[in-house]
Amino acid sequence: MKTASEIGVIGLGNAGKPLAARLLTRGYRVSVYDLNRIMVSSLAEMGAVPAASVSESTKPITLTVLPSSVEVREVYFGTNGIGASLQPGFIFIDLSGTDPDCAREIERDVTEKKAFFLGGTLHAHGAPAITIPKGMASIAIGGRRETVEACSDLLRDLAQKVICLPEPWMPKALKIAVIMFSTVNSILNAEVCTWLLAQGIDPKLFLQLLRTTGSQASATRLEEFMHRNNADGGALSNSYKDVRQALTVASEFHVPLPLIGLASQIQEMGRAQGLARKNSPQAIGTLYELLSGRDLSQAVLDTPRTSKEGCEPEIIYL
Repeated sequence: MKTASEIGVIGLGNAGKPLAARLLTRGYRVSVYDLNRIMVSSLAEMGAVPAASVSESTKPITLTVLPSSVEVREVYFGTNGIGASLQPGFIFIDLSGTDPDCAREIERDVTEKKAFFLGGTLHAHGAPAITIPKGMASIAIGGRRETVEACSDLLRDLAQKVICLPEPWMPKALKIAVIMFSTVNSILNAEVCTWLLAQGIDPKLFLQLLRTTGSQASATRLEEFMHRNNADGGALSNSYKDVRQALTVASEFHVPLPLIGLASQIQEMGRAQGLARKNSPQAIGTLYELLSGRDLSQAVLDTPRTSKEGCEPEIIYL
């Protein structure tokens, strides 16, 4: 058993459940809570301690892995929430799909309670149910350096790479930027592949051309799109949420984002076609098949991605 304090994990969804399972395999005593009691029971069978409430699952180190700021605010500020249960010296780590403003708001409250807050994001290159239990994910984490260092063993046990930033809200903003970038690239790749197929050109030839000419960055983005059937990446509903958050922040700062605005409308079309639960590249590919009436199956790579395992975990300060 780890000598570190018991860990509380709140939120046992696509990322939270494998994260809690990872902690159990690394020898931590883990208390878990989720509204879905089936998930709680599943983790209890693996050795976790089932909690009956948020307050009961709040420990000296508590992690939340929830879909959005709505759920995080509820479990933190709600009656008998984390905020009401925090004691001086406790550490709260939010790895949820939280927006930057929510992270700032929570940091202020946590600091007033003389506790410590780290805001972070999970980056699982592949299906979270496979990569996270193996410790193959990356974590971007923001907060005071001494707080990060106090959690360094825990963070190394969770991820191969821990990328550290100075403020808790920064990983939230950067994750949204990643989603903005990947969303636009999925749409662009869908349009390029459709355009090529309409002329009778196999998009895989285009991929080979990019590799041969040294356009590795473009080849990597195209490969990401072509691997869309491997169940990798987040659902369209999640990327849509992040893109909408990007547009909300842009409005607050009076920043024009016409391309992201159009991308959001294309995502809306995908949601209207019932594609919200598909991973984002797969949803965009299916949408363009519906829009163009063309089969994009030639623009699919069925080969599994290669992943590096067994690397020594590292902490990187930016």
